[in-house]
Amino acid sequence: MLHISFGITAYILFITFILGCCLGSFADCMAVRLVSGQSVLSGRSHCDSCGHVLGVLDLFPVLSWLLLKGKCRYCGAKIPPESFITELIAGIGCCLVVYRYDLSVMSLQGILLGLILLIVSLTDLHSWIIPDRLHVAGVLVFLATTVFMPDPLHNILRGLLLGIALGGGMLVLSLLFDRLTGKESLGGGDIKLFFMTGLYLGSAWEILFYLILSCLLGLGFATLRKTQKLPFGPSIAAACFIMIVYGDVMTRWYTGLF
Repeated sequence: MLHISFGITAYILFITFILGCCLGSFADCMAVRLVSGQSVLSGRSHCDSCGHVLGVLDLFPVLSWLLLKGKCRYCGAKIPPESFITELIAGIGCCLVVYRYDLSVMSLQGILLGLILLIVSLTDLHSWIIPDRLHVAGVLVFLATTVFMPDPLHNILRGLLLGIALGGGMLVLSLLFDRLTGKESLGGGDIKLFFMTGLYLGSAWEILFYLILSCLLGLGFATLRKTQKLPFGPSIAAACFIMIVYGDVMTRWYTGLF
């Protein structure tokens, strides 16, 4: 349906971008509440500086931050650009998923997983912790959406096998590295994240590309931040999203070389 005409494509992607930006705003709010220990289900959005409850005009994704010039309407306190960047990333990410998979269950799965990965990245960046409830949410999204895809039992069993192989393999390598070097390599949250994201991969080739991409992104982020110590969760999340959207394309290209 997406590719019937240019007009239809542009319209659907525009709506997808708006909805994606809204999800990005939700992800940013959710991450802040998880890190601060606030309830994620109750309480209205408010300014962290003056505590004023935010209205509709203050919460419109992307545009509110731009129109208010990154400041609170009520007290003038500076709003970190993280909110704007998160909303923009979410909007673009949702468009990439829908453009790749059209209006389908695969798109729904990719968008929901992308939302979870975005929250994972934010919580890990702010607190070096990935809450277990995010891993559980990722597993539930996988099971709930895979049921509506062709051959669900086969896909669920394959996902579990790849998830266990990836998570278990990274656990063994981490323990071995820790023993040899006396330093901690991967945290428990990272290993659980590898298991959860492994559910969504389609083959051993995708696992290989996933691991390589995670390491490359980790090195790239560390270089940009000019630090040797950086949470690994955002790199894992970004690599997983790329694999979800383009993993099969990458593997077909690579295996086609032989």
